[in-house]
Amino acid sequence: MSNVTSIVGAQWGDEGKGRIVDYLAVHSDLVIRFQGGDNAGHTVINDMGKFALHIIPSGIFNPETMNIVGAGTVVNFETMAEELDSIAAKGVEVNNLFIDVRAHLIMPYHRALDGAQEGSKSQKMQIGTTKRGIGPCYSDKATRSGIRAADLLDFDRLRNRIEMALPQKNRELSYFGLPEYTVDELMDLCAKWKARFGHMIIDSLPVVRQSYEENKSILLEGQLGVMRDLDWGIYPYTTSSSPTSGGAAVGSGLGPGRIDEVIGVTKVYSTSVGGGPFMTELLDETAEKLRAIGGEYGATTGRPRRCGWFDAVAADFSCWINGFTALALTKLDILDTFEKIKVCTAYRVNGEVITYLPETALQEIAEPIYEEFEGWMSPTTEARKWEDLPPKAQQYCKRLGELVGCPIKYISVGPERDQIIIL
Repeated sequence: MSNVTSIVGAQWGDEGKGRIVDYLAVHSDLVIRFQGGDNAGHTVINDMGKFALHIIPSGIFNPETMNIVGAGTVVNFETMAEELDSIAAKGVEVNNLFIDVRAHLIMPYHRALDGAQEGSKSQKMQIGTTKRGIGPCYSDKATRSGIRAADLLDFDRLRNRIEMALPQKNRELSYFGLPEYTVDELMDLCAKWKARFGHMIIDSLPVVRQSYEENKSILLEGQLGVMRDLDWGIYPYTTSSSPTSGGAAVGSGLGPGRIDEVIGVTKVYSTSVGGGPFMTELLDETAEKLRAIGGEYGATTGRPRRCGWFDAVAADFSCWINGFTALALTKLDILDTFEKIKVCTAYRVNGEVITYLPETALQEIAEPIYEEFEGWMSPTTEARKWEDLPPKAQQYCKRLGELVGCPIKYISVGPERDQIIIL
């Protein structure tokens, strides 16, 4: 394994990153969650059970791995407490988790305002936010009025920060007819958080730097995918941070030149949760079949995912933006019973055929142009080597690698940790 490996979502999120991180974390000394909050989940299935993680890094199941919630994240300590308790209840040691002092904290008013702001928009303009307070928290970070994990360690400073932020927040809450907060209420909540998590809050940079200089294996884990990136995604239907390899460098404290390998994780078909354009979306029985067999429901919200065929144009864009060095294909087994499989290789926009991903407004009117494949119509779940795959499944995977312009390194054929082919 490379010294530093970044795992990045190559689609709209929900690609199976947690499954790949869980597999690689067994051999990692350090796993860093570099961005996002508890608005997206990673489903991990291993010999300890099935877990839906939202803010805790997927390396938590290896007691030898140090897990850091990095500076680029926003942290809901209520969610973190629930997750830690549920994991510990299944016998997993959870004393290998730390939070960087620079991580921003999701306050109760962030969650309240997130739901109110989304609810005030027309149906057409709703982003599809999970209403977890992620956007408002990142907004406060950008306007330099946020509360950071470090503030929990200095209550005089914390009170000052809350006293500065709260009048504006209460005005916004009042505008939406929502209950306001007092400084003492929030200080009491933060005291509870400090009692539970204070010993986990550290300056992670000296640890990360030492690990790097000692040539330890470091894994960088994000959430969502490039199509939800704040700069390059389907704005405004995006998240509020950067789930790209560039975001991995920023959120982890490891410069871009120190990341040796960037693995793009992609399903062999496409799914999306939330609003915005989704060019290969299917609204027929094929979508229902993909959703049913693939269990395509959000790990955070339980919402049914929008399903469609693989979009090679979007994946090629993702490969360029992130600089993928390898691909991990997930859920190949879900296509085992499809007689015909399609891949989008171009779009038709205003009568013109294009092979690049256009801006959001043009994506909304883009029509997919497909290449069709014969299905292999046989199970792949027992395959552990490339040679075990049916020839038509091999042909399909090869074609995806060609279209994306990146070598395939991993092929997942089931949710269990050992159901993976390494090329």
